[in-house]
Amino acid sequence: MSCILGSQRILTGSNRVAAVCVKKGKLKHKLATIFVWPMVVILMTLSRLAHADTNPSDTEKMRSVKLAINPIPVQPPVLAQVVVTASRMALPLKHTLAPTTLFNQQDMVESGALDLPALLPVVAGVQVVRSGGPGATSSLFLRGAAASQTLVLIDGVRVDSASLGSAQLSQLMLDQFERIEVESGNASALYGSNAIGGAVHIFTKEGGQHAPKLNFSAEMGSHHTQHQQVGMAGALDAAGDTTFNLNGSRLKTAGFAARERQPMQVASPPAYGFFTESIGTQLKHRFTPSWLAGIRFYQSEGAVGSDLAYGCPTDLNLAHNRVRTASIFVDGKLGQVWRTSLLLASSNDQNLNWLNGIFDNHFSTTNRQLTWQNELTLRPKQRLRFGYEYLQQNLDASLYAAASRHLHASFAGYQVGLGAHQLQFNVRRDQSTQFDVAHSYYAGYGYSFDPYWKFTASHSTAFRVPSFNDLYYPNYGNAKLQPESSHAVEAGIEHVSDQLGMTRLSVFQTRYNDLIEAIPIPPAESNVFQLYQAQNIGRARVQGLEATWHGRVLGTRIRSSVTAQRALDETHKRDLPRRARYLANLFATRRLGDWQVGGLWLMSGQRHDNGTLLGGYGVVNLNARYDISRSWYFATRIENLLNKNHELVHAYRAAPRSVYFTLGWRQR
Repeated sequence: MSCILGSQRILTGSNRVAAVCVKKGKLKHKLATIFVWPMVVILMTLSRLAHADTNPSDTEKMRSVKLAINPIPVQPPVLAQVVVTASRMALPLKHTLAPTTLFNQQDMVESGALDLPALLPVVAGVQVVRSGGPGATSSLFLRGAAASQTLVLIDGVRVDSASLGSAQLSQLMLDQFERIEVESGNASALYGSNAIGGAVHIFTKEGGQHAPKLNFSAEMGSHHTQHQQVGMAGALDAAGDTTFNLNGSRLKTAGFAARERQPMQVASPPAYGFFTESIGTQLKHRFTPSWLAGIRFYQSEGAVGSDLAYGCPTDLNLAHNRVRTASIFVDGKLGQVWRTSLLLASSNDQNLNWLNGIFDNHFSTTNRQLTWQNELTLRPKQRLRFGYEYLQQNLDASLYAAASRHLHASFAGYQVGLGAHQLQFNVRRDQSTQFDVAHSYYAGYGYSFDPYWKFTASHSTAFRVPSFNDLYYPNYGNAKLQPESSHAVEAGIEHVSDQLGMTRLSVFQTRYNDLIEAIPIPPAESNVFQLYQAQNIGRARVQGLEATWHGRVLGTRIRSSVTAQRALDETHKRDLPRRARYLANLFATRRLGDWQVGGLWLMSGQRHDNGTLLGGYGVVNLNARYDISRSWYFATRIENLLNKNHELVHAYRAAPRSVYFTLGWRQR
């Protein structure tokens, strides 16, 4: 059997995935492993200087008093929660028409999740497919859409790889994030290409209008896991006009053997580790009550080893991955009714690979982005939004010639409330140097029966431009490809109140046209091996029903959802790969004096992976936190409590039962 080389190779079948070929071995370029503890020293010094004028007696009193309260900020009422992803404007969560899920810092801490792939399955209609433990290749399926059909943003900046068309989810640790918003459903009218299934918008941590405060934590647990985090945030002046945040983390784990032993393989596959470091920083200054500007920087860089399903059993594969964003932003008012903002940003997605200790290949995407957005408040409940966006994508790849493209987009939106009626219209025009003009729109309607009940309906269109792998990958790419397109309809009814929380029932259908699929080339033309080429022949339909609720019952905060869906490949008359027909989750957390306890139950039905049937599963995770004092806390979490043996990807087993312990401190 011949080995298939290269990290972002194309796998056969309708579920084309670009696998990352990585395994155990030494990196020739070692990561800078020591930056967390020097940061601790620096931040503690800054903290001492910032609090040098504190009354010693008051400080001692504060240290001596133990309060049985949650050191994490209290969850705001449902009616007060504000999101921006569903309309590109700040709106109360109850006023959004598109289904939107919000995770704040408290939600992320109480979930016990370590990275983004571990958190997102709490969202209705979300499946995350991970080929192993932390750091392993992860794919997001949102409402039946593939990973390349769901957009990921960090502070409004695209972080997708131009070669794969999707983001490196496994590199996104939660330590640096303030909140995460997930919009389910077509969002191309807001954000352009890749937002067919929806958009995941990540917001990095910000400083507050208080004296600088330090926090750090250290975790140890199963698989020789070590995880440290340190951060500091606050204001640099008494008025609180200049705020900052600086946060860093380091994770190292030996991992576990995810691959099963193959029939011709003598020894069992070994465990492969993951090492990553991430840092996030933000500096913001308010020049006047109406104008502010700032800079943001985020980077996560790591190395991971793994077994590859396609290749030689003895291959040693190792990958070095990086996700980075840097941006400058200005936001202010040009008058009483006109708000404008400007974002200049650059992001980088890098993947370097070694095979058997020899450098194999690399893929490096650079996205340069300019977004100018304006918002006019015509009346108290009427707002008009319009703007311009420019995106330049450059790919440096070793397996094919460097590629680049430029995209220009103009967009507009109108939001109006007329008594019990609510309307939202969004249109967008995208023009690429590679493709014809693409138009997308969103038309949504809401009717409020009373202050708590609302009916919603929408119709929208979306598209995805082919990735550079689709266009140029050797023996697969097709330069004649055209963008995929889709249109969706949705209807829902929801109830929102601070007493009963938020309940939503949605029914939706999305139809896909010109899906890009791998089509076998006749053997006479492929000479030796069976080769595949990307072609626009696919059609698919996703129909589903979602029911979500989150609120409180007798002091217990609960978040739950149930999804029934059918993702059908209409070309081949079969279910789309790795999409389960039934999904459910239940997350509960409760405060018991100095304890905060919680649990998560994730359930999935059967699904197939390129002809192999994967069984359904139910996984239970538990976590607990004890406040030793106002500043110190101890936490523990257990993943896969029942040690459920299941697969998210064929021949890759999910993580076994794992236990972790954390000690943390927050300055008060």
